[in-house]
Amino acid sequence: MSYVFEMSSSPAFAQEGMAGYEFRPLKDPDFAVHLLDVRTGHDTFMISQALTRIYYIIEGSGVFAIDNQNFDVSPGLVVEVPPGVEYSYSGRMKILLVSHPRWFEGNERMTRKNPNVVGEARFHRIVGDRLKRYLRRLRHRVSLLL
Repeated sequence: MSYVFEMSSSPAFAQEGMAGYEFRPLKDPDFAVHLLDVRTGHDTFMISQALTRIYYIIEGSGVFAIDNQNFDVSPGLVVEVPPGVEYSYSGRMKILLVSHPRWFEGNERMTRKNPNVVGEARFHRIVGDRLKRYLRRLRHRVSLLL
């Protein structure tokens, strides 16, 4: 049984301003651990319906905008974002992210663009692309049921 895990060599997810590399497979399926390489920030504000996210700032600096408040962050700080709270972040940072439970499709609701990361037209394109991918997966799942 392994107790030590390597980071994936390719991103588990990527956006305009960041990429996330997952450490897996963890033995406890309710947790996820990612290293975030934040170049400009998360492109949207979001509200998680079920996940609590713990961010540990490894290097760099930035701002977490949580529940209409801005918090400057730097190495050594921990940020906790509980479910039901709107947030986003921007800056240039390396962050260790621990999520509980693991991310699942439909958990997040994107509320608005993060103006520190993307412009208006880019925001609409990003949301549209995500919606198209989601609808393709949904159609595929429905076709499997028929």
